[in-house]
Amino acid sequence: MIDVTIAPDRIPSGTPTELDVRLTNRGPGASTNVVFTLRLPAGLGLLEGKDRIERSVIMPGDSFVARIRVRARDAGRYELTSRSFSYRDHRGLPQHVTGFAAVIDATPMRANETRPRLTVEVLNSDFPLAQWDVLHGRVTNDGDADISHLEVTISGPAITAERNRRFRMARLPAGTTADASFHICAREAGEAVPVHLDMAYRGPDGPHRIETTHTLRVGGDHVSEREPTRILFLGANPPDTTRLRIDKEFREIQHEIRLGKERDRFRIETSLAVRPRDISLALLDVEPHFVHFAGHGGGGEESFASEDDSGKAFVIPVAGLVALFEVAGASMRCVVVNACSTERLARDLSSALPHAYVIGMRQPVGDRAAIQFSIGFYQAVAAGRPIDDAFRLGQAQMRMMQEGPRPDFQAPLLLGGGS
Repeated sequence: MIDVTIAPDRIPSGTPTELDVRLTNRGPGASTNVVFTLRLPAGLGLLEGKDRIERSVIMPGDSFVARIRVRARDAGRYELTSRSFSYRDHRGLPQHVTGFAAVIDATPMRANETRPRLTVEVLNSDFPLAQWDVLHGRVTNDGDADISHLEVTISGPAITAERNRRFRMARLPAGTTADASFHICAREAGEAVPVHLDMAYRGPDGPHRIETTHTLRVGGDHVSEREPTRILFLGANPPDTTRLRIDKEFREIQHEIRLGKERDRFRIETSLAVRPRDISLALLDVEPHFVHFAGHGGGGEESFASEDDSGKAFVIPVAGLVALFEVAGASMRCVVVNACSTERLARDLSSALPHAYVIGMRQPVGDRAAIQFSIGFYQAVAAGRPIDDAFRLGQAQMRMMQEGPRPDFQAPLLLGGGS
């Protein structure tokens, strides 16, 4: 089941205040298609954040926190409700929750509770590649107190800003804005090149620092015209098996790809708690170039363990998966089976997909080591390196983080690639 809490339950009136909306899975298995829409009562205004939260999956025992900023117009009691709260439970059954309510008390604001609140925005987001241009920013103090000694610093892994990297201002009164300009040169093209604008300032209660990240579009219209490389992440951790951090592995892969210099070449799709029919449907729907299996493996088949229709572990016959990829794997460049003891599956898939790379595991491998392999592998993929280099970087990451005497880095096996 999904439990929703909102904290804190006591806020000052008249002051922008952050609320954490926490969705926690207290059930025995993964919950999917989670949708929660928050309804704020009259007098409690939403200043920042979204009132609708959507999560494709929340694993058992895990939480997702969405942060919003609100302001209570007057002191008093406010009841927050939901007009849409639904999800699918670990059995795949739809659940619609009614009657959600959370109460927040707004206390009268004292005179000495005034404080600044700084935000920074980027006013122009399109930039040429490898040419100097001006980034225009705006700093706003929409709090209740003045600030002094303001310094805004620009940086980024793909941005050169050697001239006026810092914007300084002696004082920014409450309720005012200041425009800040920076000369930058973008070194990488992309639809979402990151740039960091970090603010340091002094308020009534002392020094503060705020770090923000924005994205720029660099390189012109041709960036969006390239066909993306599609990665399909298929995860399963049936309730009757040892718990794995499938969610963490997926987040790490997403993170590494977003940081890579070729980030705009990739699109990731995911399907969790997969059954055999979910795998075939996802292959037909996504037409992926990379398929990444995450979960348990082994058994007499040395294959991947999905869920069956009742949610229990089911080791898919190798011949069945091979037949599926022969029909639906025409676009395949690489299959990663990041699951214990899946050498037979990897070898048979490699025979069926002669122009694709296939990676399996020769032996049991620890959960943390498997995640480290994914981190290294997708770091290299997102940097535009070939598959064999990505494979070796995955092994290197495992060796750097090795724990205990078991040589997990010897488990990965690379096959195929048309060689």
